[in-house]
Amino acid sequence: MADSERLTERDMRLAQWLNEAHAKEAELEADLTAHIAMTDKTSYKKRLQQHLRETRDHKRRVASRIKQLGGEAQGLTVSGIPRAAGEVAGKAMAAVKGQVGAARAALTEQAETHLRNAQEELREEHVEIAIYNRIETFADEVGDRETAQLARSIRRDEERMAKFLDAELSRLVKAFVRAEIPRDQRAASRTRRRSRSAASRSRSAARSASSRSRRSQASTRSSSRGGPRSRSASTARSSGSSRRSSSSTAGSRSTSSRRRGSSGT
Repeated sequence: MADSERLTERDMRLAQWLNEAHAKEAELEADLTAHIAMTDKTSYKKRLQQHLRETRDHKRRVASRIKQLGGEAQGLTVSGIPRAAGEVAGKAMAAVKGQVGAARAALTEQAETHLRNAQEELREEHVEIAIYNRIETFADEVGDRETAQLARSIRRDEERMAKFLDAELSRLVKAFVRAEIPRDQRAASRTRRRSRSAASRSRSAARSASSRSRRSQASTRSSSRGGPRSRSASTARSSGSSRRSSSSTAGSRSTSSRRRGSSGT
């Protein structure tokens, strides 16, 4: 590390941890490049390509911050091994991982290759999240706001990628089931279950509507049959009331006439 004798303990530790992050970014750059070459699914491939660009940007920004602290980005190394040997070992590790992935892809179906690659990518994203969380917390504790902000920004990119991979892994497993497992050995899909449930609800609603319609028609026919009798009874009640009212009025006039005649006498 350049000028390490002039670095404070704080900056020396930050540069060391940032170098670990830089090495991991370089390793993932190689992994993503290999995985993209094996991937046929368009949406998945585009997201890997986007994250490859993010990974290269992360590596560049981390190297720049190491230099600002007075250190030097050491490239792809293995922790605990001297730099020269570490670079060789790190590159060999990345090459071996790429060869293993290529060999596995040659021996397995595309659907299984996709889901196993996604599983590895998800695991590595969580390793990166832990690294940057460690750097961010340390930088906050020692008052290095710039390093803390850098680590926080990169960690959020890794968390977004991990979230995508978590959902994508489920989609890839389902695709594997459709490709490799006979239909009679699979559970009924949610879509089919929802369709059957919706059809059942529609039939129930239709039966209820039909029942209400029959009751309404029966009520209408009953009213129609009872209508004339009801009107006749109502007319009779009205006529009786009119006759009683006329009789009462006539009686009142007769009584009034007798009173006047008695008074005149």
